[in-house]
Amino acid sequence: MKEAIGGTMTIYIIIVFLLLINGYLAFSVNYTRAFRVKNQIISLIEQHEGYTEDAKEEIIAYLNKIKYVDIPREYTNNVEDGYTCEYGYCYKVTAVGEGNNSTDELYRGTYYSVITFVNIDIPVLNKILPRFSALQVKGETKMIYSSGTDSESQT
Repeated sequence: MKEAIGGTMTIYIIIVFLLLINGYLAFSVNYTRAFRVKNQIISLIEQHEGYTEDAKEEIIAYLNKIKYVDIPREYTNNVEDGYTCEYGYCYKVTAVGEGNNSTDELYRGTYYSVITFVNIDIPVLNKILPRFSALQVKGETKMIYSSGTDSESQT
């Protein structure tokens, strides 16, 4: 009888260990995807010199191509003020300099902040642990210098 209980405990320990390893692998794959999406969004915004309609179309095409799903509303509720959230990512436009559009003499340009999210949707775990900001991946573009259009028309 002693050996039967010891064997059962060993199986439980092995199952818990396998669940922990699989959970870690799932998190790392999803974190890598969110990081890659953030880098691609930043790259497309820099390539189009702002968040233009062309950049938005290419971003959406990229998100559909890699099957990056739209994030539930609970994730985006924890995002700082000033961010616009759509299609599973958030962005914010920040003017650099004392003016806030390209007609001001002291206006230098804009940069964009981008947030993507690590999406781990495990129903039981989501009930126990609330979603929190540690599951956000943030990044910023280089400064995009003014090219004669104001930053308000690019958003």
